[in-house]
Amino acid sequence: MDGMHRDVAARIDAVEAALGERLHLSGSLEAKLAGARGRLPRAALAQARELSTARAMLANPATARNLDAGRVVETCAMLERHLAAIPEGKYRRRARSGLIGLVALRLLIVFGLVLAVLAWRGLT
Repeated sequence: MDGMHRDVAARIDAVEAALGERLHLSGSLEAKLAGARGRLPRAALAQARELSTARAMLANPATARNLDAGRVVETCAMLERHLAAIPEGKYRRRARSGLIGLVALRLLIVFGLVLAVLAWRGLT
């Protein structure tokens, strides 16, 4: 792999790390892109799917020669802009709020069931 291809591979790795950090996602690049649905624009995600293809092409020297490195770098830059626009901790707060709501809902369900059992037994 020559220097340009190493730079492109490093840029793809950096975008993958930024996806995990800013959106609090884990797994492979494909899993992170699937998890980013609804968090990033559709057009950006459609273009970002090319990064996994580019990574596979970079693994093989014969196909790496046919890679449009400029397009891959532009895609990385576009994703970095979208990720930088996301407020720090936005999705971490959303997950925490969802967890608190789920706990509250379960407590309400338990309370309702206790009241229903008491009413059924004639104790209310």
